Amino acid sequence: MKAFIMVLFTATALFSERLQVVASMPDLADIAAKIGGDAVNVITLATGKEDLHSVPARPAFLPKLNKADLLLTLGLDAEHAWLPALVKEARNSRICEGGPGWIDCSHGIEILGIPQKLDRSEGEQHPDGNPHYNIGPQCGEIIAINIQKVFANALPSKAELFEKNKNDYCLKIKELISELREKGKSLNGIKIVEYHPDLIYLSHFYGMKIVGTIEPKAGISPSAAHLKKLQKQAKESKVVAVIYNQSQNRRLPEKMANSIGCKPIQIANAVGAKKEISSWIDLQKYNLRKLLEGIAGVQMYE
Repeated sequence: MKAFIMVLFTATALFSERLQVVASMPDLADIAAKIGGDAVNVITLATGKEDLHSVPARPAFLPKLNKADLLLTLGLDAEHAWLPALVKEARNSRICEGGPGWIDCSHGIEILGIPQKLDRSEGEQHPDGNPHYNIGPQCGEIIAINIQKVFANALPSKAELFEKNKNDYCLKIKELISELREKGKSLNGIKIVEYHPDLIYLSHFYGMKIVGTIEPKAGISPSAAHLKKLQKQAKESKVVAVIYNQSQNRRLPEKMANSIGCKPIQIANAVGAKKEISSWIDLQKYNLRKLLEGIAGVQMYE
């Protein structure tokens, strides 16, 4: 994992009235706004509806990036296909990758899915681990702590405000975790198929077991032979759900679920994916609700 940068800013950034913060995705923007309050101005590039690996690069992003003091990223190469090139074009050296304002929010997360070997034939690999931790409820508190530390270093005059806001928000996360664990008990041990390798943190939190993935390798379309093999494996393993998100083609997971005789479940991959998901806490509650609705009435197996 790339080292987490505790930033030291120029006098311009240190003494500006408000920190200008750009987040790669709305999950980070929401948490940043909760921590920063009136001392920060936060905007997001992605809307939450897209596949985060392939957010369309829009000209409107450039002036936002040019004026930014901080750029919050998921890291772990989640945005590597579109964000570094945009930042370079925005001509803001503060927020270039490796610079003082490029913030990797994955620092301190228990990273899952680190590949045992790197091989281009294996599809879209992430050398430092799976980047889809934003949908893992267990990761929210660490994201908040990372953002609070960065804000306090960038704007010391507001450090007490950031600390208070972080403590208040982390208390809400702790309450959320307790609620999710209690309501999500029935998910423990269920066997699922995922569309893309993006459920590792969510499944780890609830104790779900991933039997297979529709994409044979990340970002690679499945062949008929792969789907047939996965169908057989899923039936033998008594899979109860095929899970995908709103940015993915629903045809394949629905067809797979029908062939297995189980439920297709669409969850959300980010804040903003659905109208009712306006915060990171909303995202966690929404996904649990969809999972529970999807397995309602399904016979569970040991």
